[in-house]
Amino acid sequence: MKKKKILLLLLKVFFVPSILVAFEIKEIEDGIYVHYGVHEETNKRNRGDICNIGFIIGKKSIMIIDPGGTQIIGRKLLEKVREISSLPISHIVITHSHPDHFFGTEAFLKENAKIIGHEKLNRSLISNFDFYKNLQSTNTGVDIVKNAILVEANVLVKVDKNKMIDLGERIIEIKAWSSGHTDNDISVYDKKTKTFWSENIFVKRTPSIRASILGWRKNLEEILKMDIKLIVPGHGKVTDKDQAIKPMINYFDRIISQIRKSHKNNKSLKETINTVQQNESLDHSKVNVEDWILFKEYHYANITKAYTELEWE
Repeated sequence: MKKKKILLLLLKVFFVPSILVAFEIKEIEDGIYVHYGVHEETNKRNRGDICNIGFIIGKKSIMIIDPGGTQIIGRKLLEKVREISSLPISHIVITHSHPDHFFGTEAFLKENAKIIGHEKLNRSLISNFDFYKNLQSTNTGVDIVKNAILVEANVLVKVDKNKMIDLGERIIEIKAWSSGHTDNDISVYDKKTKTFWSENIFVKRTPSIRASILGWRKNLEEILKMDIKLIVPGHGKVTDKDQAIKPMINYFDRIISQIRKSHKNNKSLKETINTVQQNESLDHSKVNVEDWILFKEYHYANITKAYTELEWE
């Protein structure tokens, strides 16, 4: 019994969550820095450090892209910025309203930066803030999230009205998208390096449809037509356009085909899910074709979301 108590004490003393020990930043292109979140759901071990966050440095100022899922992550990101540059932080982009992306904003308030979001971002933040605050503090085990303050965007970008920002010999294009992953997604495009940063894109991770499968697929087709050299996804490693987007389109097309066939045959949602499960159990090649993580966690939820949307085609 004494040995167990000693072991527990040592674990408490020497075990420090990874976010507090190793917060790494990688320069993927000239002046573009990314911190990769771990490929997991939020938990007490990763402390909410699950999405890609980072910054872009121009000649005059710096833009933060998603300050992270807790105030601690935001502070770590700010520390990394200051290790690299003393330029002012002029803009903070919140790519959408999910908690792993925005709670770190609070760490940057003294920078007096403009906070950029989709025209629908603030509505979503306000309506979901208390729920997300409780969820994030519980799941991460980071108590200070309970005391987080709501920080709204003060620069709102409208769909089809892109905003250009000059960081100093570096033009950044901010685009607000129609409903896809959420109804308030925006992307960041660095014209200098042709680097595209978007939460609409998941690499080696099952996408989670929270708004519209048809809208998301349409957005991906539009991104494919853009002049892009590198993609920084919301989750996963930096890669090229085709490797990032085509697997997602293929996955969405399979779901859309399954659901349309189900509606044509007047099958209920329960019958549809049962049919999909049976088909996938009979033909293993249909199960997680892309070999993504978190497939079980999101796949059938995606079918449910798509069923409701496609019912009204």
